[in-house]
Amino acid sequence: MGDAGSKPGKNTLKLSDSDFGIEPSVDALPDCLMSSSACVEIRDQTGAMAQVLPELGGWLVRYQRPLPGHGLVEALHHDDAVIARYPREMWAGSPLLFPIVSYNHVPGADHHYPWAGQNHPMPAHGFARKTPWKVTAQETDQVELELTDSDATRAVFPFAFRYRLTYRLQEGRLHWQQVIENLSSEPMPFGVGFHPYLPMPLSAGSKRSDCVIRIPRATRFNPIGRGDAYFSEPFSEQELPATVDTGATLLLGNLRSQELALVDRAARLEVVVNWEGAPAYRFCALWSRTPSENFYCLEPWTCLPNAFSRPEDRELQILAPGQSFEASMWMEVRPC
Repeated sequence: MGDAGSKPGKNTLKLSDSDFGIEPSVDALPDCLMSSSACVEIRDQTGAMAQVLPELGGWLVRYQRPLPGHGLVEALHHDDAVIARYPREMWAGSPLLFPIVSYNHVPGADHHYPWAGQNHPMPAHGFARKTPWKVTAQETDQVELELTDSDATRAVFPFAFRYRLTYRLQEGRLHWQQVIENLSSEPMPFGVGFHPYLPMPLSAGSKRSDCVIRIPRATRFNPIGRGDAYFSEPFSEQELPATVDTGATLLLGNLRSQELALVDRAARLEVVVNWEGAPAYRFCALWSRTPSENFYCLEPWTCLPNAFSRPEDRELQILAPGQSFEASMWMEVRPC
């Protein structure tokens, strides 16, 4: 057998389009949702800029930074046409995944999860990315968003919670700080993740074949069935060509360092995603719908797909009443 990272194996979990953001057709997004009141923009002294759409699931839709010799460089894939098709498509920016990542199923029912003897419905990647968030604080270079439980969330996730997320620009780097609180009187289980879509390639003068994904030594997790169990194998430190097909999703864990990067060798640019400040994020999913897409996803997750149906693997976060979960991450585009 060749290098474990050279191509997805035949047992790799094949996730459907619905697992990555496609929903039944809806009307185009009203223009008012991209207005100055609905689109929150932050900037720092370097000229770096990020945009968030709180009403559209707290969706981070843009992060760009000026770099010498390159002008403004996009670190996230930005696509106004995709935004206009929300929530049917979210193949841009960085959608928020909560209270599950990917999908969960129970015998006889897709998109359901078991808890406390009952099965509950739950859409792919959870409801956070399709629920309006509130802006609770804002400064020139940072914004704090908040999502709390409601009648709609409690219908599928019977817990009281508060999820706060702060985006902050500092010296061109985009930081985010995450706090999730259990406001219920009973333990609250969840999975959580981020789904950043990175531009592919990073420069108009480059090609996808010029790009690689820099990955530390890790363990590759291969699903059995539909994530009913997983078997693992070593994954060597490498620069994975971006032309390798990851449409079936490459699932990694036990990473030697919690940092991956998309490297555009021709442009001598890279986008780094670092979650050393988030030890609960034990896994990372690598995904691009096809080898010719203009995006590539590096997704830190706290658990693998179907985690609620595999309690013996202890991947879920379970907060006691009054307990909080905290994590911090950053990303940046920079010369290399």
